Amino acid sequence: MHQKLKNKLTTVAFVCFGVILLHNQKLSMTDPENTYPKSIRRAIRLWMNPPENELEKHLIGKGIACENRNELYKTVASATVLIKTDEGLGAGVFVRPNLIATAAHVIDGNELKVYLPFVEEEFLAKPDKQISVKNVARVRGLDLAFILTRDGNSSWLNLERNFDDDENLMVVGHPNSKYYSLQKARIKKKDKIKDSNYIYFKDNEIFFGNSGGAIVSCNGNLAGIVSMMDSYDNSMHKQGIGINSITVESYIQKLRLN
Repeated sequence: MHQKLKNKLTTVAFVCFGVILLHNQKLSMTDPENTYPKSIRRAIRLWMNPPENELEKHLIGKGIACENRNELYKTVASATVLIKTDEGLGAGVFVRPNLIATAAHVIDGNELKVYLPFVEEEFLAKPDKQISVKNVARVRGLDLAFILTRDGNSSWLNLERNFDDDENLMVVGHPNSKYYSLQKARIKKKDKIKDSNYIYFKDNEIFFGNSGGAIVSCNGNLAGIVSMMDSYDNSMHKQGIGINSITVESYIQKLRLN
């Protein structure tokens, strides 16, 4: 009788473990930020470093490595816009007072709308008022585009020119219409940046709506524009791909967008 009970309990334990594994696998595809391992790590970080407000809860929970992470997020969010078309939504970043850089696929479709952020002191930023678009410029053969606005923005990001320092990054995007997200990341294949149009990064999940968002160095400079996630189904080879800041600056000059 005791052995039968033991066998039943063992079977139940295996079934429960299997269900958890299957659910975690589903989360890795549908909600990768909230898989069980990441949720556990986030809970441990918050337990060891209790946050003082809602913004710190996200910054600490997601393990952002930058020292000045609170101010950095607010600076980046202030320069980040929500972009909507009839085909979807994404983000963009002011790189000049009247010039936004984004991923070209973000502006595919009609009815282009751009929204400035509303940045609160202790909370994640939210989209605010719509601004008027003057013109759009796409880069042929590259997932990069620029939006010229009629009204300027008081916040924009300087473009990173030196990738020899800290490899830690912060990524700010817009996966839904409610708030500006943030993720941690680190540069991968740093030696390839100067010889290609791209920046590769790890430790990050790219969600629908993050495209066109800012990849930012801990010094506050824009390192790149989010484009896509490569090898999504393979956790060992999965990596984010963005258009690097050197390429962004190069096309600003070529297209005479200064």
